[in-house]
Amino acid sequence: MKESKELLRIALPAMVEQFLQMLMGFVDNYLVAQLGIIAVSGVSIANNMLAIYQALFIAIGGAISSLLSRHLAQKKISKQFQSITDALLLTTLISLLLGFLSIIGSKNLLSMLGASAPVARSGGLYLAIVGGGIISLGLLTSLGAIVRVQGHTRLPMEVSLLTNLLNALLSALSIYIFQFGIAGVAFSTVIARLIGVTFLIKKLSLQEVFHHLRWSLDKELLSMVLPAAGERLMMRAGDVVVVAIVVTFGSEVVAGNAVGETLTQFNYLPAMAISVATVIEVASNISAHPRRVREIVKSSFWLSVIMMYSLASAIFILKAPLTFLFLSDLQATQASYLVILFSLVGVPVTAGTLIMTATWQGLGNAKVPFYATSLGMWLVRIGLGYLLGVVAQLGLSGVWLATVLDNLFRWFFLSYLYKRGCA
Repeated sequence: MKESKELLRIALPAMVEQFLQMLMGFVDNYLVAQLGIIAVSGVSIANNMLAIYQALFIAIGGAISSLLSRHLAQKKISKQFQSITDALLLTTLISLLLGFLSIIGSKNLLSMLGASAPVARSGGLYLAIVGGGIISLGLLTSLGAIVRVQGHTRLPMEVSLLTNLLNALLSALSIYIFQFGIAGVAFSTVIARLIGVTFLIKKLSLQEVFHHLRWSLDKELLSMVLPAAGERLMMRAGDVVVVAIVVTFGSEVVAGNAVGETLTQFNYLPAMAISVATVIEVASNISAHPRRVREIVKSSFWLSVIMMYSLASAIFILKAPLTFLFLSDLQATQASYLVILFSLVGVPVTAGTLIMTATWQGLGNAKVPFYATSLGMWLVRIGLGYLLGVVAQLGLSGVWLATVLDNLFRWFFLSYLYKRGCA
């Protein structure tokens, strides 16, 4: 009970924050849908590329959460500020590199995924703008992780509320009033995030940050960030390949799959938020209370499953009216329904994978999740997904069946090694 209360204290604000971040994508997709199925498909494929970028920042956020939690528990103030500075520097450098790549290679990247010329033009414009300004998301993610560990658990949530309101307002004005189209929606997203960054950065001691600024990065931070980033990169890069498989089923299926993923992303909120709390709690207790870690992991899993099933069931019941907000094409609608069904069925394995990944990160070992994701994604999700979806002609059903089996494999793999290592 004590573990559950502490997890929820951290997780609930994080859950609201992540809900608001997802709502930003939901609003963007809804507004872009008013521009036609080509626009939806283009932005959908672009968002899969942007998800790779976001994954890198989430990896940095997870690493800094783990390190700061340990430094705070051990009262190492100087190392705490050094880790904060190094994390922000690393985030900035990665953001600038990704932004440059997005601007110069936007259309080509989407064309490489099999997008048609009209889809590549629409998605390429969105990728160039949002990807070019990706530093806004990078700093928003890293700063949110920092202030959360420092005890300001509600601030990232409040900033997300602000950025969502601004994004919705600016995007709606861009579409309905100024008729800026996809470009207007993209610029609205970047501007809203940058405003959010200004609020989070006020909680830092900039004097301490600049005092600890250096051109070399902490080896401990890198030892966690690199495998964690590799794990997220494998995951998101694999997702891009999966989208390339889905593209072979036609634009209608691509659009339906995109809408289904937009709706079902809310199913994962509880496990994602509780994962944030799990990293912090495991890292804080591993030295002083190692036995308590097992109870934290157990509580994290069951809280995630119960809360995920509640959301997934609600979305499944309301799938028709929710999908109708985006789609009217019958084939696209059926594809969306299929994604929603598999998301509901896969709740336990998805929760298990997310919580066990967070557990290993909290323990300071991000290599094990990297190995699990590399094997699961490229052998099970992609390899089996291609065989079932394309070769066996099961279509989108085959791809999503392979996705559930991938999560099942990774959950068992991570759990087995954890239990063996803690025995």
